[in-house]
Amino acid sequence: MRVAVSLVIEKSAERLFWMSQNYEHRLEWDEYLSEAYLLGDHKVAAIGVESFCKSRGGSILISKYISFCPPTHAAVQMTKGPWILSKFAGTWRFKTLSNGRTEVRFIYNFKARLPLLKWLLEPLIAALYRRDMQRRLDAFKFWAQQQK
Repeated sequence: MRVAVSLVIEKSAERLFWMSQNYEHRLEWDEYLSEAYLLGDHKVAAIGVESFCKSRGGSILISKYISFCPPTHAAVQMTKGPWILSKFAGTWRFKTLSNGRTEVRFIYNFKARLPLLKWLLEPLIAALYRRDMQRRLDAFKFWAQQQK
């Protein structure tokens, strides 16, 4: 199942890319998370680097960067996560527009663990993700536009 949300932000793709992947500032805008950091003493995200994210509800997701191409995209794949998911991946995409604007797209791909209930679970999970993704992207936009 694939879920995507996008919006336009009045900043360059280069700037937004690095702002979105900076774990030192992640909690300044991402109200969904209570903890977020890179594992293994890494300070900068890169292919192979793992991140730890804990939601305010207590759900933990450990993911590994599988793509990291500034300023156009970054993608992670779950290595450990909520029991309900057998697979999860997330992507940030940045498309340069005119007048210093950028379309930012947030994409999730996932599979529910329980095959017999996938028909029910995946649309419900997708609806919840879509709502949370839009809120997070709106918060990122607000925060990003406040930054110098």
